[in-house]
Amino acid sequence: MLNPLIDQIFDLILTKQVWQVHILASELINNGAIKTLDKNPERDLFKRNFLIMNALYQLQIQIHPQTLLISTLHIELLQKGNDQPLITKTNLRDYYLDWKNYDTSTEDVDALLNSFWGQFKRQSAISTLTQKNYNELTIEWELPNNFTLKELQKRWRQHALKNHPDKPGGCEVKFKKIKEEYEQLKKATR
Repeated sequence: MLNPLIDQIFDLILTKQVWQVHILASELINNGAIKTLDKNPERDLFKRNFLIMNALYQLQIQIHPQTLLISTLHIELLQKGNDQPLITKTNLRDYYLDWKNYDTSTEDVDALLNSFWGQFKRQSAISTLTQKNYNELTIEWELPNNFTLKELQKRWRQHALKNHPDKPGGCEVKFKKIKEEYEQLKKATR
């Protein structure tokens, strides 16, 4: 199925090299290309974003995958001569290219939005830590990828018991350091 927004989005990304989905949505609404798609505000937001992402992925296929970088918060039309292979999340692309997902239930939309905002908050917290420090801490703390707050709390308690200044072999400096690391990692789980 051909997305009705492809031409409008293509025209917009030609005018500016870098976009974000919500800015594209605002432009499309202001141009009259997108109207209200659902009475439920969350489903309306989902359907609008679905159409935009679907159009972007169709464009990516049409113009060449190495030319259009697409992520949730960053869309960029790359200049010619960029030989860097793009890492594309095929499961995300496949999801948005499957028109059956356009008519998602309200419950599924709520779950998707909650998941998105959870990942967004985690990424914001990680960016303050720096990705390198975050990766080093998760390895040092022996945490799995996408660890939960419960997993982090368990590791914190183990480290705290081992390093508490009142315990034999404990160290106040080490204890303060792991307390700081715990607080930083905790922000990444919110």
